[in-house]
Amino acid sequence: MDVIVKETEAFDREVTIHIDADRVDDLLDQEVARLATTVRLPGFRPGKVPKRVLETRFRDHLSGIIVEKLVQDTYLKVLTDHNPHPVDNEPQLTLNKVTRGEGFTYTAKIQVYPTVEPMGYTGLTLTHRQAVITEADVDAVVQQLRAEGARFEVEADRQAVLGDQLLLDFDGRIDGERFPGGQSTGHLLELGKKRFIDTFEEQLVGSVAGEERQVQVTFPADYQAAHLAGKAATFDCTVHEVRARILPPEDDALAGLAGLKSGGLAELRAEIDQTLRGQVEKESGQQLKKAILDQLLAANPLELPSRLVRRESLAMVEQYKREYEKQGMKLADLGLNEEQWAAQFVEPARERVTLALVLGEIAEREKQVVDEAAVEARLEEVSAPYGERANAMKKWMRENEERMDALRASVLEQQVIDWIRLHSTLVEESCTFDELMGKTTA
Repeated sequence: MDVIVKETEAFDREVTIHIDADRVDDLLDQEVARLATTVRLPGFRPGKVPKRVLETRFRDHLSGIIVEKLVQDTYLKVLTDHNPHPVDNEPQLTLNKVTRGEGFTYTAKIQVYPTVEPMGYTGLTLTHRQAVITEADVDAVVQQLRAEGARFEVEADRQAVLGDQLLLDFDGRIDGERFPGGQSTGHLLELGKKRFIDTFEEQLVGSVAGEERQVQVTFPADYQAAHLAGKAATFDCTVHEVRARILPPEDDALAGLAGLKSGGLAELRAEIDQTLRGQVEKESGQQLKKAILDQLLAANPLELPSRLVRRESLAMVEQYKREYEKQGMKLADLGLNEEQWAAQFVEPARERVTLALVLGEIAEREKQVVDEAAVEARLEEVSAPYGERANAMKKWMRENEERMDALRASVLEQQVIDWIRLHSTLVEESCTFDELMGKTTA
């Protein structure tokens, strides 16, 4: 067998494999002999059809079987012996038919991984933001729980304020014409929740039961329903009821509403404090990780194989699609097909591929080996939200090597990031909880 690997582009390789005629003839003899035991042709006794007749009559069939065998027998061996390191297992094959007494040649067009020389991953200076949880932070969550446990009571002659709930009908028109989705009767709307577009809710502040009010809004230019994007609309609204928000008192009963079985308000506040501390630790770690990854991206601009980027962008589309389906929607509802969505993910896909390659090479150079105990801990972590089905989730993960490989890869990635962090200088920065979580407003 002769093999020629030709570089056609930076990451493109054309692999030509030539197989000797003797191997082709041997396979032809084997397949013709096997065919002779099963084929029935008029004028010939079973098992007595001449081999030359079979070979002529079933030339295309035999050629297809032998070509498949030759590729299966040789392609993986070529990859092992010549180590071109292809980015996927789906080469573009150019195949011919086999002919007795002649060698067989086929070509495989592949793309290979780039050579990565990771730069700038030691001696980084990183800002480590930390927040101290205060009583005011706990108070804010308590008030949020009160708001979530609020009930609404109808009040006659009440003028609506933000936070109230309205029972209303509305009829929307664009250029005087009604449009699909612009009408509703008996609709409950909580003012200030920003469930409706533009200033719709604010224009109903001050309304009273029995009032008819006209609301004028403009749909955003990037509105998901393209036929409404940027259009000015008028809604004729009829308010039937104004319901005042009644907050539950801040007492031990609030803890019961929040799901605590004992301990009352004091225990609730203690749990909130612990939860917020956990959020601080997680968010601080995530921000530090992002700072490391951002610096790695800046220090390691890579040219990448197009197939590798495309594969990652399609994987991101699939992930996005699953998230949409959980909400009962489909990508098609947004007016884009899968290819158009994949095009939108090219840049983030490039970043993800670059980071995977750089982190993988750092792991190799710094002799980082995946910690199986950490893999088990991560498996417990991803299974915990499934509650009583956690064990079934773990079993499902372990049954598929691809899923476990992805889990191990994520653990190894974190190990490398932790290694970089240990070899960096951390500049401690104090901030409030809201600042850390990005909740402050300008």
